[in-house]
Amino acid sequence: MAEQPKGRAVGAMENSWCRAVPGGTGITVLGFDISKAPDMVKYQTALHKLQNAHPILNSRLHTNTKANTFSFVTSPTPFVQIKTLDLSSTLEILETLSNPSNSSVSPFHLILEHELNQNTWTKTNSSSSSSPPNDHDMFFGTIYTLPDAKWVAVMRFHVAACDHTTAETMLRELLGFLMSADDGDDGGEGKGIVKETGNKGEANFGIEDLVPARVAKKPFWSRGGDMISYSLNTLRLSSLKFKDYKSVRSSQVVRFQMNQDETKRILTVSFICIYMHAASTFPSSL
Repeated sequence: MAEQPKGRAVGAMENSWCRAVPGGTGITVLGFDISKAPDMVKYQTALHKLQNAHPILNSRLHTNTKANTFSFVTSPTPFVQIKTLDLSSTLEILETLSNPSNSSVSPFHLILEHELNQNTWTKTNSSSSSSPPNDHDMFFGTIYTLPDAKWVAVMRFHVAACDHTTAETMLRELLGFLMSADDGDDGGEGKGIVKETGNKGEANFGIEDLVPARVAKKPFWSRGGDMISYSLNTLRLSSLKFKDYKSVRSSQVVRFQMNQDETKRILTVSFICIYMHAASTFPSSL
């Protein structure tokens, strides 16, 4: 009898992420250059090992449209498939992204921006032919072909599976699996890879369950200390020296810009909220 998928409801923090992602907030993209023709079998195997090591990557996000809730459904076997784009397809994408204002931007960065704008989780249809309706994969793998025998490998994650900080760990683990394959190691784990704890084959822990109780809630004065440290860090970072301070600064991802009046209105509302919070927190005698 085939092993049945396992699952769990999303935690409170994960639920917030799941509701934010359709709007475009919460997509993690990890990419790296490849200087020789990629071994597709080896790369596919490494991704499958990465899924086995982290069950949440081996899960699909199920949306209950009637109850408006989310849950993870974990497959007993890895299923991610690599999408490959040939040179003509890659150049066609780059052409649509290029314009005179970003002529100095590398193809690598244009591809990353393109991936960030591929929000699969906004669609109501399933993300792969093998997944049921209202189920979406947690991450996708794509390889782009560039001129001069170069390639770019990209992984795109739902933030509930991998955030910006976790992406660095994912890259190290993926390289560990690839190195193990180069060394002829057919074992299930790469160098230095530790599988997630908990029941085998389940994405069984929410964020809240992983935070120790002693640090889950901060006392009032600890929060005040954090606010002061944030302010000091802001002043420190604003004084950093840049080697190249004359070049035009721009973002290739953020496209929204507010004028001076809109910025002032936001700051005014923020100050009012801070004042009201402080007034409700401190005793009136103070």
